[in-house]
Amino acid sequence: MIDAARSFRICGPSDDPDEQTGVTVGFRYLLVQFQRLAAPLLAEAEASRLNAIAVDVHSIYSAFDAMAELDALLPDIEAALARADESALAVGGSAWIIDPALVDQLSTATSSDVDVTFLVRMCREINSCFAHGNLVATTLLMRAVLNYVPPVFGQETFAQVVAHIGRSLKDSFDHLENGLRKIADFHAHRRIAATEYYPSPAQVEPFKPQFELLLQQVAVRMRAG
Repeated sequence: MIDAARSFRICGPSDDPDEQTGVTVGFRYLLVQFQRLAAPLLAEAEASRLNAIAVDVHSIYSAFDAMAELDALLPDIEAALARADESALAVGGSAWIIDPALVDQLSTATSSDVDVTFLVRMCREINSCFAHGNLVATTLLMRAVLNYVPPVFGQETFAQVVAHIGRSLKDSFDHLENGLRKIADFHAHRRIAATEYYPSPAQVEPFKPQFELLLQQVAVRMRAG
């Protein structure tokens, strides 16, 4: 995609209108791919800049502007890919913990009882931390989510959520409470020693399916409410 963006052939405003439309449609398609696939890898400021780029298929000038904006972001995208190769992509083949589509679903969930604004922001920070190889921050934020969501399930603590959830979800939620939480607690309370190791993605990846399942249940309960 990066090679395609850099070699994309654009025409001028005096060229055939059909050719201009072909260029704008083609570049808009490429831009959408960048926004869906590259934005989750970027820091929030760069992701916002990428997602703000737009192409009007009826205006070749909008394609000029979009190409200039995207070209300025390509070095940031390349750097993010390099970090992902060294961390998240090396193990799980995924550059995020939470599917961005699920985060988008949470961002549109509405409830008279709770506000998801902070939760959505935490989810995006989790993905950003993981994509940048910041694994301690990733695990601590995931633990913070466990502490944050119990009221959606009518409980005060996540341990209570595990105790009262249905049998089909109990094992998955217990995996988070007694697995993810213990790893996060270890990193939160560890003290410097003669020999230390930074955690690898392998410590985080095993909790991804259960963590996404938890957030899916949050979205389901908010829609039901």
